Amino acid sequence: MLRSLRWALAWALFILGLCLIPGGALPDWTWVSLLDLDKLVHLGMFLVLAVLLAAAFKEQGRPSAFISSAVGIAILYGVGTEVLQGMEALGRRTDAGDMIANAVGAILGAVYVRARTRYGKPVLPIRLP
Repeated sequence: MLRSLRWALAWALFILGLCLIPGGALPDWTWVSLLDLDKLVHLGMFLVLAVLLAAAFKEQGRPSAFISSAVGIAILYGVGTEVLQGMEALGRRTDAGDMIANAVGAILGAVYVRARTRYGKPVLPIRLP
């Protein structure tokens, strides 16, 4: 079971590491560039997480709910990482906009997975070792 989840877990740890970088260690951007880049980064990170989770669940032979399970877990993880960012020690804040971007990314991941599986293609376009 863990073998099929290893890439999703590695990606989740990567996301956690990025999200828990103390605020003082982050580059100083203007609001305009921050809003453009930050939300796209969040969307992309959670799109990839949802796709990797869906691929792992499908590989495990889970029922057809593998897509909704992947999206649900990715969204909950996105909310959790944002809540953790609100810890005072990090000098960051919880951002509802980031939570929305995380959820949208997870949902777009589901759309991608559904489109691939509808046409009989594997979830991932490449085979991971």
